[in-house]
Amino acid sequence: MNSITNKRDFLTYLAIVGGILILANVTSRNLFFRWDWTENDIYTLSESSRNIVGQLDDRLIAKVYFSDNLPGQYANTRRYLQDLLEEFQAYSGGNFRFEIYRPEDDSKLESQANKYGIPPTQLQVIENDRMEIRNVWMGLVLLYADRQQTIPRIQSTTRLEYDLASAVKKLTDVNMRTVAVVRQGEARHSNNNVEEKLRQTYNVTTATLAGPVPSDVDLLLMNGITDSLASEELYHLDQYLMSGRPLFLAQGKIAADLQQGFATEIRSNLFGALDHYGLSIVPGLVADKFASKIGIETQRGIFRVRNAVVYPFFPLLRSFNDDHIITSRLEELRLFFASQISAADDLPDSGAIFVPLAFTSNNTGHVPSPPFNLGYERNPITRMLNGPPRALAGLISGPATSYFAAGDGPQDAGAFIGSTGGLQILIVGDKDFFDDVAGGSVTENLTFVINAVDYLVGDAELIAVRSREVTTRPLNDLSDGARRSIKWLNTLGPSMLVIAMGLWRWRGNRKRRKYLEDVYAT
Repeated sequence: MNSITNKRDFLTYLAIVGGILILANVTSRNLFFRWDWTENDIYTLSESSRNIVGQLDDRLIAKVYFSDNLPGQYANTRRYLQDLLEEFQAYSGGNFRFEIYRPEDDSKLESQANKYGIPPTQLQVIENDRMEIRNVWMGLVLLYADRQQTIPRIQSTTRLEYDLASAVKKLTDVNMRTVAVVRQGEARHSNNNVEEKLRQTYNVTTATLAGPVPSDVDLLLMNGITDSLASEELYHLDQYLMSGRPLFLAQGKIAADLQQGFATEIRSNLFGALDHYGLSIVPGLVADKFASKIGIETQRGIFRVRNAVVYPFFPLLRSFNDDHIITSRLEELRLFFASQISAADDLPDSGAIFVPLAFTSNNTGHVPSPPFNLGYERNPITRMLNGPPRALAGLISGPATSYFAAGDGPQDAGAFIGSTGGLQILIVGDKDFFDDVAGGSVTENLTFVINAVDYLVGDAELIAVRSREVTTRPLNDLSDGARRSIKWLNTLGPSMLVIAMGLWRWRGNRKRRKYLEDVYAT
């Protein structure tokens, strides 16, 4: 290597190094890599997100209204959002651009943010050694052609990639799918949580079975019923299924009321139709040793104390079909008064395939018939929780014939569909699984619902993005013996380590002392 001997060579050397650095910096904006050691690569843009943004055929602008100088966790969110947008831009082929604004600096920007549906949020911040309340903006709007999609508040990195990818997909999808929630008689169920989640990606509407299901409905989502359907309603449901469109059903065979302390068996003609399609709901209630807790009041002397106890009829599912995309990355589901789901006895003759999706633990019990004891104290079911796992959710798909193929229904011969090669029914054995005051209030359940809807309508692209971030991390179930062993290990282990360290030091000091005695004795 030639040495630098004069000023001219030195300036030339600086110019070459500077040019290399500038070229490397420009190139790295579109050619970059990163090491992501998280379990699900949550800090790396997923393949699904790359495909979504890579399919843009026109310019999409993301206008970000995000304040500066925010408290720690919000500042990290801002940094993560910018990194995410830069990756979207890099994989978009030049069709994705973003701009970041600080609305607090300009009243016009504040008005723009409000026009796009991004309101200010009040936060407590410490400035100049004092705490004050400040209006901050933490949202963005996506603009594509003459449409817009707003994410009004971004307060966490959790699910941020999914929210952004689903917003881009919804904005650019010209054939948005429609999900219809079936309304049965009096609207006893409230499904606002489920519907709100679905609206992020789909058109959500309502439908009844009093007439034919509209042809633009791509999926029916049906709450559990406690009585038979009218023959016309069952017929219209059958013809919907025969058209090859999917059904997502929440249905058990028991109607239970914990407050009143009683449960009754549901008798419905729907069960006969499901059996015909190859799907069976097993009578009775499933109980599990691993279950959700409920609050109870007990008498302690003159006081009534409220405690949380495990209630076996609210099973907590942590075992899933890892080979199916709907459940491959789920951690947990919570069900309430659930029934077992299985294939009907004549399934092999129908040609359809039943796939179980979610299971109870290895400590399962079953109450097959009335009377159902719903009590939580001295309930005999607690001594019988030693049975094998039972499936509480499953999917049946494949060929099927109409339930009314024998001609004993109200069918119109001219429009009647006698069979289908694409039957799809996904069922959860909890009739209140979609309800806001039961299963629909559980975040993990909502993830399962959205995954299932994506799969059933053939739009599974976002499932991998949504499921990458773990919402719960339940501990592994351990036997009583294992728990005791770990307890004693944690109790005695540190003391034994200290004693072992002391003995080691004592032995070392003894050897050193003996060595010195031998040296100085001579």
